[in-house]
Amino acid sequence: MPVPVLYPKVSLEMQTGRIARWLVADGAAVSTGQVIFEIDNDKAAVEVEAPADGTLRHATAEGVEVGVGASVAHIIVADEVLAPAAPAVVTTETIMAEQPDTRHPPTRSGAPALKSRSPNPTPLARRIAREQGVSLAGIIGSGPRGRVQKSDVIARLEALAAPPNKPEAPIEDAGLNAVWLRQGVGIPVVLLHGYSADLNNWRGLFAGARADFPAFAIDLPAHGASPRATPADADALCAQIESAVLARHEGPVVVAGHSFGGAIAARLAGRGRLDLRGLCLFAPAGLGPEIDEAFTRGILRAKNATSLRPWLERLVHDPAGISEAFVKAVAEARLDTGLTAAMEAFAERFFPDGTQALSVHADLARLQIPAKVIFGRQDRILPFATTRCLPATIGLHAVDACGHLPHLEHPALALRLLHEVWRSAG
Repeated sequence: MPVPVLYPKVSLEMQTGRIARWLVADGAAVSTGQVIFEIDNDKAAVEVEAPADGTLRHATAEGVEVGVGASVAHIIVADEVLAPAAPAVVTTETIMAEQPDTRHPPTRSGAPALKSRSPNPTPLARRIAREQGVSLAGIIGSGPRGRVQKSDVIARLEALAAPPNKPEAPIEDAGLNAVWLRQGVGIPVVLLHGYSADLNNWRGLFAGARADFPAFAIDLPAHGASPRATPADADALCAQIESAVLARHEGPVVVAGHSFGGAIAARLAGRGRLDLRGLCLFAPAGLGPEIDEAFTRGILRAKNATSLRPWLERLVHDPAGISEAFVKAVAEARLDTGLTAAMEAFAERFFPDGTQALSVHADLARLQIPAKVIFGRQDRILPFATTRCLPATIGLHAVDACGHLPHLEHPALALRLLHEVWRSAG
C-alpha cells in the first residue's frame, strides 16, 4: 500500500493550512526523513519530512488550503502503482486529525535508499546562508541528526562579527570607521549605533532578511574601531558623522539610529548639513533626562561573560534573546582597556550624573521629512513614557514584549518600518 503523507498540526489552534513550497518534484525518489515540503506560519518555515522511502506523488498543489491530518501526497514503495489522487481541499466534511508518528516506519525491502548529505542543512538555513554570504562548511548542526538549522547560521553570523573592535572590510578614511553592510540601488541608509555598542550591532537586523537598500554603518567616536577621543559636544560629534558620510556618498541619505545614535540622527536632521530624506529611530535617546545610570556604569565595569550577562539581559524583554556569541563578543571587547576607558569618558560627557544631557525635542519639532520612532514598551534603559512628548508629525510604533533593542528583538517589524521610511524618501 502507498504510504500517505499527512498535513501536520504545527500549532494548538491550527485546523487548516497550506503548502508553501514543495522541495521535491512529483515523481522523484525520496528517503525517510528527507524534507519534502515547507509550511509557512507567522514565525518561520516549518519543514515536513518523508515518512518512508519510495517515489513521491503530489496530490495537493502549493497554496491550496487543506485540513490538518489530510493526505497531501503518497509515497509509492517498490513495485507499487498509485492512481491519481484528488486534491485534499477543505470541505465541511473534512475530518481533522492529529498527524500520526510516521517519522520512523519499518524499512521496506527493495525500497530505494536515498541518503541526504551531511550535515543536510534545512532549506531555511541554506537560504539565510546564501543571502548573508556565509559558508555552511564547518557549522555543527543543533537539529535532529545534526541538521544545520536557522539558529546555527545566525550563531555563525554573530561569531563572524566578533570581536566588535575588528570590523570586516573597513573603508579607508582618516575619520570614523564605517563598513558597507549592504550594497544595492537607491538612497543609502546610514546606521548609527548606541552607547557602548559598535556598528556590528546592526548585523542582527539583516540576518535572515532581505534589504533592498544600500546601507553602511558607522562606529561612533570612542566606540568600535573609530578614534577614541570624546567629542566636545553633540554638534562636534555630528560634524564627524557628516564628514564620514560625505566621504562615502554625496547625495541624499536616510539615517537610522539606535538609542544615543537615534539622538544623534535627530540632531543631524536639525543641522541641515546632509541631504537627509528620512529618519528611523529605534529607542532614541534625547527625549527626556532619565536613563538607567546603573546600566551605563555596570556595562563597562563587567569584564567577563558571567558579570556581563545580567547587564546585557537588561537590554531586552526576553533574556533568551541574548546569545552566548553576543556575550562572548562583548567580553572580548572589554579586554581592550583603552576602548573601555574611552567609552567611560564618553558616558561622563553625555550622561553626567546619570542624566541625558542631550535633548532633541527642538530638532524633532522642526522636522519636515518622513520620520518614525520604534520604542519598546518594556524598555528598562530609557523610559517609554518619554515618547508622549513626540511631535504629531512623527509616527510612533509602540512595541509590546520589547525592551531597548527593538531592531534586534523584532527584526522583521523593524526592517519593514525602515523600508517604509526609505521608500517614502525616494
